[in-house]
Order: sequence, then C-alpha cells, then structure tokens
Amino acid sequence: MRARSLGFLLLGLCATAAEASQTVLVSKAPYWNVGVRDDDLSRACSLNKFGPAHPGDLLARFTGEQGPAILDVAKGSGLNLRDPNRLAKRNEDYFFRNVGTTSCEVLVGGRRGGVTVKAPAPASR
Repeated sequence: MRARSLGFLLLGLCATAAEASQTVLVSKAPYWNVGVRDDDLSRACSLNKFGPAHPGDLLARFTGEQGPAILDVAKGSGLNLRDPNRLAKRNEDYFFRNVGTTSCEVLVGGRRGGVTVKAPAPASR
C-alpha cells in the first residue's frame, strides 16, 4: 500500500514538472538565426551572473535538420530573467544555450546590427 501511494505521489510530481515549461517559439530554422551572440552576456551567463530566472520554464524549440536545439528564453523587461547587474535592455529578448555551464551562450533577439552566429563547424571524429 505504501509503495502504491509513493508511486502516485511520484506520478503527480512528474505531471507537475511536465506542465511547468512553456514553449514560446517553434522553428525549423537553425538556432543561431534567432539573434546575435553577445560575448559579454555569454560571459556573465557562464559566471552565473545573467540568465533565466527559472531554467526550463520558457523555451524556444528549433527542430530543423540543421542547428536543432532547445533554448531557454527571457525578456529584457524582466520576464524569467535573473540580472543582478542590470545588463539587460528592455526591448531585447534573450535566448540561452547551455545554461548552467561555463559554455553558456546568449543570443539576443531584437538587437539591431551586431554579428550573427555562424554555423558551428562539423565535429570531426
């Protein structure tokens, strides 16, 4: 009986976790086309000083054959954004790749100019 109750509890927790994320963008384009890479914000993200407030809550899914990825999303207005040093701009959207690692990459949507990310080189074996 106790094992069954635990099973129902775990099932309920899994269902709750699955409902917690929201996909805000789905595209067949490569993920790097979403915006320009910002080296300073990427560095801050790598140091855990800029990033999504709740990783996994807002997601962008890139499903094409080239450049598939799932990126965390935050708004410069503060929606889902942790920015203690106030680096964000209100009119920009932030897309995070590899959040929580030292290779975190921040792509900025809504920014004029800048350098777009080029396709990564194919991995050699």
